[in-house]
Amino acid sequence: MIGFSFDRTMQRELREMLRLGLLDQAKADELLARYPARHDWTALGRWFGLLGAISAALGATILLQEIFVFTYEKLAIFLTVLIGGLFAGGARLRARAYEWTGRGLELLGAAAIIGLSFTLGMIFDSGSGNWPALLLIDWLILLPLAYARRNPWRLIVAIVIFFSWFGGMTGYTSGWGMYWFGMNLPLRFLAVGLLLIGIAALHRLAEGGGLAPYRSWFRIWLAAGLFFSEMSLWLLSLFGNYGEIMSYRVASAVEIVGFNLLWAGANVGLLLAGTRLQLRMARGFAITFGIIHAYTLYFWQVAGYLGPIFGTFLAGAVTLWLVLKLERARRARMETT
Repeated sequence: MIGFSFDRTMQRELREMLRLGLLDQAKADELLARYPARHDWTALGRWFGLLGAISAALGATILLQEIFVFTYEKLAIFLTVLIGGLFAGGARLRARAYEWTGRGLELLGAAAIIGLSFTLGMIFDSGSGNWPALLLIDWLILLPLAYARRNPWRLIVAIVIFFSWFGGMTGYTSGWGMYWFGMNLPLRFLAVGLLLIGIAALHRLAEGGGLAPYRSWFRIWLAAGLFFSEMSLWLLSLFGNYGEIMSYRVASAVEIVGFNLLWAGANVGLLLAGTRLQLRMARGFAITFGIIHAYTLYFWQVAGYLGPIFGTFLAGAVTLWLVLKLERARRARMETT
């Protein structure tokens, strides 16, 4: 797979050099022959395997519903058996070097665990309605399993479940609010996002020692922390730190300006850190949310005074100018290399 990717990359670069006139046709043909175009079916097979596993699981579920009279108790038994089968099948396939298909089955097993926890919750429901507690149980199960089976897909699911539990739990204890997972009181998500960034930093350090088998997994923690931190800062810059998102008008100008400056400063710092540490992900988050920040302020504070036609035209023109600048910078880098 690495060879296929390298050949494709070399072909793209050689054709670009030919287009720019850095190579003549004869020399380009000679070099292109050294890197023949081959088809890599790994990605396609990976997705077909995952979709096939999902279809088989859904089909089996529908078939059992047609044959048996549905009860939550029978569903719990079925899900328990299904979890065992998916985990065993995933382990067997991975042992035979079907890594992606095996991981897909284990991921379905993780989804089945979530279904089982909610099924048991409905069976033993006490009337409290505290369903976020079920997600906490799922997280405590799936996080160790992700590391035990060295399956990064499970880690992604575990992190999503954690944020779902955190949003539900804080919304539950505060009376659910208007947007229980719409990041009401965004500072709570910002705090946890920063905590995940700290975990990512520690994880990266440990990957040189005890966590060597999980090399690059810190990127999963980092992506989650950056995403939720950026989303929190975006909402804070618009509405302030309020429980009801529609109450943003009561936020003071000082608070809104303060959060906007915090968001802008965080992205500048993230861009510098990403450049220094050679983390393309960090630079990508900084640039993406920096642009979102600029456009948010423009449409919120400026576009209304320019009118819908001219305001939209100006935004589009600036976007095209930015694209051209980036394209020129990319060409300049290619010519120098």
